Amino acid sequence: MSTCLQFIPIGRYTLLLTMVFCLTVLSGCYNQPVRHLTSDIGLVKVGESSRREVMAILGEPDAVRKVSATREEWIYSEEDKSLLQRAPGVGSMFAAKGYKTVVLTLEGDIVTASRYEAYNKDELDWQDDYIWQDVEPKTNNKD
Repeated sequence: MSTCLQFIPIGRYTLLLTMVFCLTVLSGCYNQPVRHLTSDIGLVKVGESSRREVMAILGEPDAVRKVSATREEWIYSEEDKSLLQRAPGVGSMFAAKGYKTVVLTLEGDIVTASRYEAYNKDELDWQDDYIWQDVEPKTNNKD
């Protein structure tokens, strides 16, 4: 046994290990605003919620589309992150499970329609299984 270890009480090892563990766990925490479209969209009431209320609930839209002089659509979207993608440090190496999108239609200052869509990234993979894109046109051969 080392002479250095004889002079340090066991209580300090426990404190040191606890501090190292806490610092390791907390290093993965970061302060970034998080928007949960799935639950937050339930707070927006069609026909009742105003532009200001939507901004307070969902924040700035990711995109705005002007439909007419008095009507516009606010588009909110987010990735549906997998468990591995949420891991600090290595999460960026993994792909998202899918995407969630909310489209709010505002007429003047009031929300008149709301549409929520969620899909997995693999939903459209069936298109790659068919050769419908590579069909050759028919030729008219008159013999």
